[in-house]
Amino acid sequence: MGNNILLNQNTPENIKLLRASTYAYSKAKSGENSITIFLLFLAIAYPICYLIIKDENIKLGLFGCSFLLTILVQIFSDIFKGDTSKGANFKEEFDTTLFKLPWKSTLKKLDRREVLHYSQQYKGPEIKDWYSPKLSPKLEHNIAVAILQHTNTSYDIELRKSYRMWLIYLLLGYSVVLGFICVLLKVDALTIFLLLFSLLSFYTDFITRIRMHYHAIEKREEISKQLDTIIRNKKYVSSDELRDIQDEIHIARRESVKVPYFFFRWHQKQFKKEVEEYIEEINKIYTN
Repeated sequence: MGNNILLNQNTPENIKLLRASTYAYSKAKSGENSITIFLLFLAIAYPICYLIIKDENIKLGLFGCSFLLTILVQIFSDIFKGDTSKGANFKEEFDTTLFKLPWKSTLKKLDRREVLHYSQQYKGPEIKDWYSPKLSPKLEHNIAVAILQHTNTSYDIELRKSYRMWLIYLLLGYSVVLGFICVLLKVDALTIFLLLFSLLSFYTDFITRIRMHYHAIEKREEISKQLDTIIRNKKYVSSDELRDIQDEIHIARRESVKVPYFFFRWHQKQFKKEVEEYIEEINKIYTN
């Protein structure tokens, strides 16, 4: 009995997969972050232009630019899904290799040259101990896999919840300040209409992200509860059931809406501590 997960996770081939996955996700996130920064810039620039510039032709020009921008954001926001899918696939092979689960038959096998290429592009800090070394090696293999699948989902849930609230507060705070300025300057109705329409791409993008994070959290919570019930009640879990759960995790990893790295870094220590506390709690259940 027992498992070799902690020992095997740091093999050169598995580290290569993690490096490739991290780089692919970073590419996707940098593209999404560029859109966010651009929209935030416009969210400040549009009100300044509308409230300072009195030329109606310029206002109508900004109105047209906003309309075009709304369409372009919808078109190009999907471009970054390619790197997201690659990152998810690299991480899927890492997990299935480590967890000794079969590769999903409908998923194309990875191109080793692509794995090597993406791995070599990674320039960040050394990757080691992706899964917490606090996991007891005495745990039966399938239970250990269920625990790590649970940490995958619970970590992501808490991160997305915090980021979603940050987006909500940012959007509400911006709206309140904008409304206050319009009232203070006694802006006429036509200008307010043109201004709000010009901000449509900003509001659409942020509201879409909030909604997508909400749905992602819902999906992960279902998986997390199922795993927690199995783990805490010491239920038998088959490899087939773990494979089904892994399918759901893989689908979730392919979702285009992501949490930016700066936010991940802010909360990394806090959420990592919570994951380790959970693992230590489960270790006691099985070793006492």
